[in-house]
Amino acid sequence: MAHIGVFTATALGHMYPSSTLALELKKRGHRVTFFAIPDALDFYESLGLEVVVVGREAYPIGYMNRMYAKLATLKGKAGLKFTIGLLEESVGMTFADLPRALESNRVDALVIDQLMFPGSTVAEFLKISYVHLANALLFNGESGVPPISFGWRYDTGSFARVRNTLGYIAVGRIFASIRKMINTQRREWGLPPYTHFPDDLYAGYPQISQLPPSLEYPRKRLPADFHFVGPLHDLTKRPHTDFPWEKLDGRPILYASMGTLMNQLESVFRIILEASETLHAQLVLTLGGNLDPGSFSGAQGNPVIVKYAPQLEVLKRASLCITAAGLNTMNEALANGVPLVAIPITNDQPAAAARIEWSGVGKSIPIKRLTVTRLRAALELVLADPSYRENARRLQKEIAGLNALERASEVVESVLPQ
Repeated sequence: MAHIGVFTATALGHMYPSSTLALELKKRGHRVTFFAIPDALDFYESLGLEVVVVGREAYPIGYMNRMYAKLATLKGKAGLKFTIGLLEESVGMTFADLPRALESNRVDALVIDQLMFPGSTVAEFLKISYVHLANALLFNGESGVPPISFGWRYDTGSFARVRNTLGYIAVGRIFASIRKMINTQRREWGLPPYTHFPDDLYAGYPQISQLPPSLEYPRKRLPADFHFVGPLHDLTKRPHTDFPWEKLDGRPILYASMGTLMNQLESVFRIILEASETLHAQLVLTLGGNLDPGSFSGAQGNPVIVKYAPQLEVLKRASLCITAAGLNTMNEALANGVPLVAIPITNDQPAAAARIEWSGVGKSIPIKRLTVTRLRAALELVLADPSYRENARRLQKEIAGLNALERASEVVESVLPQ
């Protein structure tokens, strides 16, 4: 039995897959400890997982809820800029608190979220082996693939390669302050500075991605120890969520979730409601906890509107999923063979939505172009054209054959001390 530490972003889209992997590792006989800020404590402890709290002073109880409440109202560049600011804040806390916590608890290896940029530097300083876990789209760059900060389509032409290269230069500028902070600490610890950020972060140790291979653009520069394992989810590990099943009226189900972060754009929910009301289908709309279902009373078409829904159970019955293109909802829909209509808002969502269209499993409408007419047309098309469901079912078969939790666990175990 080994002691494995996990260091991941405090956002449900990252905490769900990380905790599911942790529970699998625990089932395989390992001790697993999360190193997390106070706001994450209840989540992990409710699953029976050990937690060592870091960042008590920098992140008092309620801090992340306040930050995410603000993020929930932003879109596009404003949302990306705000997210970068949150990542910058995490760097100082990580270097101040994580080394001492890891040394005190004597972990044998680490699972580090790709977005927790300073984590690998701490691991190198303490000489702890680690695995990077891409809970969102993989951050690794190469000129043949657009940066995940942009929703550009995949293209092999020379213009696209130049566009991508310029995009990575822009990304480098966006993350320049984080790179500088990390390199300052690396020099103090006698470690070589990063020269190709963020790719240098991921060199030398295995990486795990939640994507099924067919959902990612063709890659030529991924290292040999990169593993597309597929979605890290398990229905039995989700907390129970009450749901009014008796309100379902037997029509095909449209399941709509804009995720747990960027979900206070009330106008988006109203467009979804209006676009769905004339379709021969029943909308199940989950608001993500921030808005009040009562605010949408009187909606036509007999929709079921809730703060939270048991997503995996509803998707098993759904004919189509409307999503902000967060990776968890995308993966869970495809694991059930459900095609998608994406309304990406910010961060990596536009890039994820572009992959939905590229793989033929759905349609995408940028938030700036979202109207009732456009959304209704996209919904009608995806429901009527069998190719979208056929492609979603193709991904479903691929995901079912990946054995994600077993494969991810084996990758983590590969770096454990012998």
